[in-house]
Amino acid sequence: MTEFEGVACVWSQVLYHMFKEMSIIGHENVIAVDIILGIVSFIVVVVGSIGIGTLLGLAGAFTCRFTHHLRIIEPLIVVTVPYLSFLMAEMFHLSGILSYVLCFGYMLLTL
Repeated sequence: MTEFEGVACVWSQVLYHMFKEMSIIGHENVIAVDIILGIVSFIVVVVGSIGIGTLLGLAGAFTCRFTHHLRIIEPLIVVTVPYLSFLMAEMFHLSGILSYVLCFGYMLLTL
């Protein structure tokens, strides 16, 4: 199984459970406010995750700039700062994966 097949399996399970729950709720019980709140919640999660990833990525890159004479500390910062970004995003119920990827990306771009 390739990674694309694994992603397809996960998405199919997510969609299956989402549609199953929606069929239990019923389309007549879903109102416009629910749809608007879902869109706003999505935007808050994405913007919050981007903010945490960017902030910690830039802080980690700034910290790594001053550790050239301590070679043992640089890998420690490169590994722990994105993980802390993941944990912080998950603590606020945001997307930890998005925060992790952006934090690691910003650290790579600025190193």
